[in-house]
Amino acid sequence: MPDPWNENWSVRPASDDDADGAVDMFNARSQKMYGANQITRDEIHAWWNAPRFDLATDSQIVLDENSRPIAWAHVGNPGEPYVAIGCGVTLHPEVEDVQAIWDRLFAWVIERARDYVPLAPPDARVFLIENANAIDEARRAAVQRAGFDFVRISNTMRIELGKPVPSPAWPEGIRVRTADIDADFSAIVRADMEAFRDHWGHVEQPFEQELEGWRSFVEREGERFDPSLWFLAVKGDEIVGFSVCSDHVADDTSCGYIGGLGVRPAWRKRGIALALLHHTFGEFRRRDFEAVELDMDSENLTGALRLYTKAGMKVIRQTFAYEKELRPGIDLATRK
Repeated sequence: MPDPWNENWSVRPASDDDADGAVDMFNARSQKMYGANQITRDEIHAWWNAPRFDLATDSQIVLDENSRPIAWAHVGNPGEPYVAIGCGVTLHPEVEDVQAIWDRLFAWVIERARDYVPLAPPDARVFLIENANAIDEARRAAVQRAGFDFVRISNTMRIELGKPVPSPAWPEGIRVRTADIDADFSAIVRADMEAFRDHWGHVEQPFEQELEGWRSFVEREGERFDPSLWFLAVKGDEIVGFSVCSDHVADDTSCGYIGGLGVRPAWRKRGIALALLHHTFGEFRRRDFEAVELDMDSENLTGALRLYTKAGMKVIRQTFAYEKELRPGIDLATRK
C-alpha cells in the first residue's frame, strides 16, 4: 500500500526564501540520478526571476514538518502559440516512494497548464510535456498515473578527450570564428530557428519571443557565460552553422557542454556539422577539459545520432519524453 500524505506536510507556491532548501532538494535527487549536483543558488535565482516565470502562479512546493522543501512542481509559460507546455515535478529521494506527493503535484500541474489552452489557436492541439530519466522509476510511474503517454527518447552523449582530436575539415569557402555577441546575437537566433525547424517536436515561435528566451539564458549563465565558446561556421558574413557551448555540465567544470549544434538546411550534407564538432572538441581539449557532452533526440530526423557516433561520442544515459493531451486539434509540432 503506497505511503499516504503526511498531515504535517504543507504545500504552497514557492518563494525566494525557499531557494536554499530547493537547491538542496534538487541536488539530492540529481546526486542519486547522475552522481553530480544539478543546480546552484545563482541558477535558481535566475530561473525563478525569469521574465515568463511567476513563482506565485507557476510553482508549488511541499514542506515537511520542519519547513524543509521535499518536493517541487512547476509549469512553464510556453509563450505563443501556447501549444507545447513544459512542466516538472521533483521529489527528494527520501520521499520519492510516496505516491500521494507525486499525484497531488501532477494534479496541480495539469490544472495549471489548462489555463493556457484558451490562449492557443482554436483549432490547435495543446499538450503538456514532462521528461524522466530512464532509470527514474518513481517519476516514470507517476507520469503514467497522471495520464501522460510515452512519445520519445533523448540521448545524453559524451566523448572523452584523452586522445588527439581530428582537425576539422572545412568545405571550401567556409571558415569558423567565435561569436561577437553584440553584433551576431540576432543572426544566431535566426540561424537556430531555421536549423531546428525540421527537428522532432519543434514548435515555431515568434522571433522576438525566441530572442527573449536566448537573452534570458545568457542572463541565467551570469558570470559563467563565455561567448568565446560560441563557434560560428560562416561563408563570408553569413552564418551557415553554429556550435553554442558552455564550460560546465551542472557543477562539473571538467566537462564542456554543447547546448546547440546546427546547420541551416541549405548548407547541410557538406561536412560542416562534423567540422564544427571537431573544432569544438579541439577547443575544449586545448582548454584542458576532460570530456564533452550534449543532449539529442534519439530518432533525430536529420541523422544527428549517426553524426555524433561518427565523431566518437557515446550514449551515457537516456531520458524519456511524455506528453498529455489537453485539447485535441491540429498538431503544430514537427513530427516527421
